[in-house]
Amino acid sequence: MSEELSRWYRSRLVMGPFRPFEASDLEDLEREIELPLPALYRLFLEAAGGGSFPYSVRMPACEPEPFQSFDDLHQLGRDDKGEYGWGTLLGEYRRSRDGWLANEVSLAGLLPIARNGGCDTLFLDLNPTTHGQLHAFVQKPQPAATKH
Repeated sequence: MSEELSRWYRSRLVMGPFRPFEASDLEDLEREIELPLPALYRLFLEAAGGGSFPYSVRMPACEPEPFQSFDDLHQLGRDDKGEYGWGTLLGEYRRSRDGWLANEVSLAGLLPIARNGGCDTLFLDLNPTTHGQLHAFVQKPQPAATKH
């Protein structure tokens, strides 16, 4: 794993450490998902390759907690074991097709690109008519238990 702990991308700080990846990893990813990545996302991956990108977005439909963050970015390439495992773009794409969310909504053309500390996932839309849009799947908070 790289000793580099941070990189700048378009005036934004991305936190590492960063995993090395092969130049062919982008083409392998696109070949498997059978859709092209947006040009700006490709540039981001080439510069950052994953890592952590601390930020929050306001999502009014997520009241009472409208601020959500998806700062655990999925890595391009293979994991430390040399596999497309947990936290890699290709591994997360493969897993998402068999996960609980795929039973609830169509994930056709959606690439999981990040998660937060819970089970919430951020997807990049690669479908031709909505190419480049982001979709956040946020689990509804469970009501707090009451004491009697």
